[in-house]
Amino acid sequence: MSFNSFMNRSSIRGFFAAVFRPFMNSPSDAPAVFTLGDSKNDVGQWQMLIRSNELSSQCQLERVVHCKCTSDKEHEFLLLHFRHPIQQHAVAILVLDRTPCTDSTENNNGSSRCMQSSYIVSPSVSPTPAHDSIFTTSNSGSAIKSYLSRTYGPFKKLCYLDFPASARPSAIQVSVLLSALSKQSPSYHLYQYQCHWYAHTVWEALKRLFPDCHEITRSDGRSSHLGVKIEKADSVEVMCEQYHTQWARIENAAEERRRAKEDEVRQLRMEVRAQYQAEIDQAVRRAEEAERKAEEAERKAEKAERRAEEAERKAEEAERRAEEAEQKAEEAERKAEERVRAEWQAEMDRMRAQLERQAV
Repeated sequence: MSFNSFMNRSSIRGFFAAVFRPFMNSPSDAPAVFTLGDSKNDVGQWQMLIRSNELSSQCQLERVVHCKCTSDKEHEFLLLHFRHPIQQHAVAILVLDRTPCTDSTENNNGSSRCMQSSYIVSPSVSPTPAHDSIFTTSNSGSAIKSYLSRTYGPFKKLCYLDFPASARPSAIQVSVLLSALSKQSPSYHLYQYQCHWYAHTVWEALKRLFPDCHEITRSDGRSSHLGVKIEKADSVEVMCEQYHTQWARIENAAEERRRAKEDEVRQLRMEVRAQYQAEIDQAVRRAEEAERKAEEAERKAEKAERRAEEAERKAEEAERRAEEAEQKAEEAERKAEERVRAEWQAEMDRMRAQLERQAV
């Protein structure tokens, strides 16, 4: 097959994959990442959802997109592209955003009611509670496009952060970073802890924590307004340290759960063994007794075999002696016959000589 032919076939396969991908069923076994409808949770709740579902926690972050609204306030947010760990065709795009909360009233999702498009126009200068949220929807292109257009209006994609298949952060790792970041700076402050700081810190922390990623810049303008850099706190190093601390705790907890499970299984085995120990011991004794009897029978068989061999040997010896006696008897009989013949011949010779003397 020529190279051009191979490329043509690959292009055709890619074309059909792109055409039919929207018609593929969205996975339902990773609900914290792949949802059938719209769902919005703060990052703390999202982390709980991630940790409660194994497949959700194993979804892999393959791309982050840094976006910037083209409106007056130039709001910034991130798009997180997660790939399903089993259904490799399935990719969910999640929206990560920081907004200020207007009050403590809770909406249907259990999250505080926060400003959406309106806060972009007139954010508060004084510190207010921050709402760091994750938005998920069905993994069809139209659903996410509709949400982005409805929520942010026109925006542009400034840069991409791509992670190779061999070094992609898992959803649980991303959730640990986001949760730690929200706990570190729970307030929204226009000149320090605003959306620009949040997007920048997440972006740079991911780059530092997972250095095999590849950054592509399409347009300048990150963390700036009308071309002027926006003042923000420098929290990347601190967040990386907190991530390592939190991740170590999670790994230690997982190790403790694993050991506890092993101890539980070991204890269960011991209890079962103790429960049936009498039967086990009796079975062992029976087996040992059967083995002893088998060995005894084997010894008796060997002894009988030795006796039979000895009897056979004695019989052969007796037969040999009988044959020797028979040979000796035959030899004695032969000698006796020879002696009788010799005596008879001598007697005949004597009588013949006597007759000859009488005849003269």
